[in-house]
Amino acid sequence: MPSVYRTILPRFKKSVESHGVLGTLILFGIAPVRLWREYRNAKRYSSVRKPPDPFDLEHHIETSHRVHATDLRVNSRNWMDGTNYEPVPVEVIREAIAALPINPAEFTFIDFGSGKGRALFVASEFAFARIIGIEYAPELHEAACRNLQSYRSETQKCRRIEPICQDMTTFHFPEGPLVLFFNNPAFESVMQTMAANIAALSQPCWVVYATPCYDVFKGLIRKTDSYAIYTSAAPSQSN
Repeated sequence: MPSVYRTILPRFKKSVESHGVLGTLILFGIAPVRLWREYRNAKRYSSVRKPPDPFDLEHHIETSHRVHATDLRVNSRNWMDGTNYEPVPVEVIREAIAALPINPAEFTFIDFGSGKGRALFVASEFAFARIIGIEYAPELHEAACRNLQSYRSETQKCRRIEPICQDMTTFHFPEGPLVLFFNNPAFESVMQTMAANIAALSQPCWVVYATPCYDVFKGLIRKTDSYAIYTSAAPSQSN
């Protein structure tokens, strides 16, 4: 069961600071239903015995074990809108990136809700100029840093990988063309904020939304059962 004293109570105090008593009571009136549903799903998931993950074994990392959101220490006003950590299949990441009509060397790849770093390592198989992971849970960020130290690959083309522990809604985008990756990291309110932040950018942006749950991004150019791709890039910039 989620660690109440270690995670829920500190978040309650943080929510009071951010939203006030009334706002917190409203949020916590909704939260139990969501938390119970997620806990039930997580318990069902964890009860299924799975073989060791081939990607993790090959690269000497651990990115496959799921983590329940309420078992994470999160110092963010958006803690209630974060989803459980569940890695996206490697094949989905590769297929989505390969579908982008871009030269990766001209782009910075950013994974929002990067967790233990799986998408960062898969993206490093492509020759991006730079790869950044934004994760607001310290435990997951630390796992990504450990993985970065132990990661080994003969196909790695980008070695400039930077995990950052930060709330994605407060992140300042770097200059230059961007590929922005999301694997259903948050509920709709946070995703709407991110969509608005991205829409305000002036540089070419491509958004890869794996496990898309909300219709918040504009400029859809491709959609499959596993991911959707959006762009703000003009045609002359996407060839």
